[in-house]
Amino acid sequence: MNGLSLGIPGVGVVRPGTHFCALYSGPAERDRLLYLFLEEGLRQGDKCLCLIDDVEPALVRDRAVGPPGPHYSRRSAQLDVERSSDAYLRSGEFSVEDMVSFLSESVAAAIADDFDLLRAAGEMSWVLSGAPGWDELFVYESSLNHVVEQVPAILMCLYDLKKFGAEMLVEVLHTHPKVLLDGTVIDNPHYMLPTEYPPAARAAAATRYPLVKVDADGEDGTDHAWASLTDAELRVIAGVSQGVTNRRVAEELSVSRHTVDAHLKHIYLKLDVHSRVELTVLALQHRLPIG
Repeated sequence: MNGLSLGIPGVGVVRPGTHFCALYSGPAERDRLLYLFLEEGLRQGDKCLCLIDDVEPALVRDRAVGPPGPHYSRRSAQLDVERSSDAYLRSGEFSVEDMVSFLSESVAAAIADDFDLLRAAGEMSWVLSGAPGWDELFVYESSLNHVVEQVPAILMCLYDLKKFGAEMLVEVLHTHPKVLLDGTVIDNPHYMLPTEYPPAARAAAATRYPLVKVDADGEDGTDHAWASLTDAELRVIAGVSQGVTNRRVAEELSVSRHTVDAHLKHIYLKLDVHSRVELTVLALQHRLPIG
C-alpha cells in the first residue's frame, strides 16, 4: 500500500503504520481536523474509528456519514464512534494491555470485514479527569509505535493545546514520531523509540506529568515571558525546536556558536525551562513554525 492522504489540505501523504499526534487549539480546530480525516477515510473505503468525549457520538456519525442517500448504508458501516472515556476506561480504569488489545481487535475486525485499512482518531482529554491508571498513558502511547508499524492502520491522537500543560506535552513529543500542527506534518526530532523511552517514567509518572491545565483562553503563565523574547531569540528557538545542534543553528543564522549559546541561556531564564524538549513544547503552544 502506497502513501495515504489524511484528507487535510496542504498535508502530504503518510504510510500505513503511522501513529501521530495532532495538536490543536479548541473544538473548532479539532472538528476541522477530525472530520477531514474521517471523511477521507470514508471516501477511500477505510474502516474508521472515532473516540471522542466532547461531542455526542451520534452527532459525529451524522456529520461524517451525511444524510441518507445511495451510499449511506456503506458509509455508515465504515464508521464506529465511541466516547473516549468508554474506550480508554473500559474496565473503569486505564490499562495499557486492555487498550492495546482493543486496538488490535479493531484492526483484526476491519481486516475480517474486508477493509484494507483502519483509520482511527482518539481525543485524549479524557486523561485530565485523573481516572485510575491515567499515569500509564504515555507508556501506552510509546508502546503503540511498535504495535502500529506492523498493522494496516493510521492512528491520530488529538491533544488540545488549550487543555494540556507543558509537562504532559513533553511526553506527547517523546511518544509520537510525527506531529500535525497548523496543517503540516512534522517529523518529530524529539521522538524516543519504545526501547529508549525511560522505564523510570512508569514509576514516576504521577509526579513527572501532573494534571496541569491551562485556562480557557490558553494562558499558562508563559505568555508574558514569551512576549519578551527578541526576534533573534525566536529565530534560535525555531532552529533548536527542529532538533538540530547549536552549531547547526549558528550556521543557519550566520552567527557564532557562542551567540547561540548565549541566546539559549537567556531564553531558558526568561521562560523558566530546562530542556530543549520543554522549549519545543512552548514553541508549539505559541505557534512558532518549527518545520
